[in-house]
Parts: sequence; C-alpha cells; structure tokens
Amino acid sequence: MMTHLTKGSRYKIVSASSTEENVASDGILEGFLTMGEEPAILLNIGDPKSEKLRVIPVSTILYIDVIEQTEEKDKQEKGDLNYIS
Repeated sequence: MMTHLTKGSRYKIVSASSTEENVASDGILEGFLTMGEEPAILLNIGDPKSEKLRVIPVSTILYIDVIEQTEEKDKQEKGDLNYIS
C-alpha cells in the first residue's frame, strides 16, 4: 500500500486555477519545496529529452492519480531532507 509520494514516480496532478477549468499536470515528481511559507510540489512535465518543471502549490491540489510508483531510495543522504514548518 502506498503511504507517500516518492521522487521519480509519475503522477497526474489536478489543481485548481483562477479560471473555471482545472489544470491537469502529468509528469515525474522531482521533489518538494516551499514558496514563501507554502509547501509545493515540483513536477517535471517535459518529455524524457527535455526538462520542463512545474511548481504546484499544495493548497491548490484537488487530486493526484498515481500513474507509475517507484520504490523509495534510502533516505540516509543529507540532501534528501525536507523541512516544512
């Protein structure tokens, strides 16, 4: 059973926008970041040969479809730490 999002997995994220239509983003999860004090998801929506990154604020996410789940790498590396307060 999946308990969290993992880097390298493919997701389809549908988020709210300022228009009447929602925004659907399909791509590979690159990581998590903060925009000011708001947490966000960093998604690579480009093809395998190009990188096109999209930052999606967590508060706008309506739902997430898991397309392809990868195994999580060992989190012993210091570079993998994320702090959200």
